[in-house]
Amino acid sequence: MAVGALVGALIGWSIAAISGRDGIPIRVAWSGPITLLAAAAVLVCIAYVLHQRMQVNRIRVDDRQAVAWLALGKAAALLGMLMAGGYLGFAVRFLGDLQTDAPRERVIRSMVAVIGGVAITVAALRIERACMVPPRDDDEKQD
Repeated sequence: MAVGALVGALIGWSIAAISGRDGIPIRVAWSGPITLLAAAAVLVCIAYVLHQRMQVNRIRVDDRQAVAWLALGKAAALLGMLMAGGYLGFAVRFLGDLQTDAPRERVIRSMVAVIGGVAITVAALRIERACMVPPRDDDEKQD
């Protein structure tokens, strides 16, 4: 995941360094950070439901379904770090120009997106943890 964050930061820095049309850097719309935060909220709900179902209530889940949830967790964790790194790399490019409105706006929106990316990663790791096979009751009684 650290490599994903570094690759994202490099891509974000590169995008910020390349000017848009007319030499003006691209803006960060609110739709990106809000979408990341919404995706994180959905993943938190999934993680909670899976934890309750598999760890607390110990309801058996089909093997294929568990593998699918685990794959979702792994992919979302990597994507979250990639997005967080990308927006962080983009924001770092404009940290020296915070006295003007446009760069300050880019940094604020990018930092909200970084929070969303990190939240996606944390929620995805919780999904992975919820997919762990709980210890059997027989094993606990033998100890």
